[in-house]
Amino acid sequence: MPCLLFLRRGATPSAVIVILALFLLPVRSMANHGPGASGGGSAVISGETLNQGKIELSLREDYTQFEKFSAADAAARAAKSGDFDALERGFLTTVDVAYGVTDEFQLGASIGYFVGDNFVSADRAEDGSVEVGTADPQGLTDLVLSGKYRLLRGQPGNLAVVGGVVVPTGRDDVRVSSGETIHPSDQPGTGRWGLPIGVGYSRFLTKQLTIDASALYTFRFERDDFKVGDRFDAGVALAYRLTQSIRKFPQFSVFGEVNNVWLQKDREDGADDPNSGGDILYLTPGLRVRFDPHTALTVAPSFPVVQNLNGEQGEVKFKVAVALTYAL
Repeated sequence: MPCLLFLRRGATPSAVIVILALFLLPVRSMANHGPGASGGGSAVISGETLNQGKIELSLREDYTQFEKFSAADAAARAAKSGDFDALERGFLTTVDVAYGVTDEFQLGASIGYFVGDNFVSADRAEDGSVEVGTADPQGLTDLVLSGKYRLLRGQPGNLAVVGGVVVPTGRDDVRVSSGETIHPSDQPGTGRWGLPIGVGYSRFLTKQLTIDASALYTFRFERDDFKVGDRFDAGVALAYRLTQSIRKFPQFSVFGEVNNVWLQKDREDGADDPNSGGDILYLTPGLRVRFDPHTALTVAPSFPVVQNLNGEQGEVKFKVAVALTYAL
């Protein structure tokens, strides 16, 4: 469930932003926008890298509110589609650390703890009966190890490639009240290795206005005849520093971000799950406060404006992210 960026199974965004991001030459853990970054949004990967020897720590909380379904609602949907899963709300607490190996290359690691509320699962048996189970899934997420190398800097902007590995350290054995193990894509951890690879771009348009754009594809490996769908994230962010002087603190910035998240359908026993995967387009306004040269706080609510989900799935209502970043 919470893989790289918190997104419920089947929730993903549209192709317009992908094209835009690539035109502008664009795992959250791969490039946060801390006190040393150009500006940026909440989820877009920056093209900047930390200076050699610098460390950046980040604590982030993501809250997601989904469409609510009762046990009866889930049973009715499963009676038509064969199975149905839904989560009412989720909290994802993530700790990120990044280290500047050189001025152009940085390493990072990210891990989190997920707490879900009111997960309901319904499955239709061959005789037409429907079994319903509930759970409040929680546990560690998968560990993400990453690297970012800056290819371009200066007047044209900062362009970097990012890559890493998703290590299956998260909990993947949560069961519903009926005794059934929930799908790997709905667990706190997938139980599967993954390979994210992407690109990030950042540039100052004026002394106070910046643009960031990125694209990231995460390939997931199959295990036990189940493949969690691959994921593609793309986004563009514009940020404006309200405080004119770069030396004055506290500094206040506002930003607007457009994010596209696409999820491939899950595959079990060689067949696609028709009630998984899809596309979601988010709009995210945000506020960032830099208290001093080292510390910054970001608050960013996200609202889905387009949701194209496959089969029977609940929609995302809104998300809110709060991040505290400290640079050494």
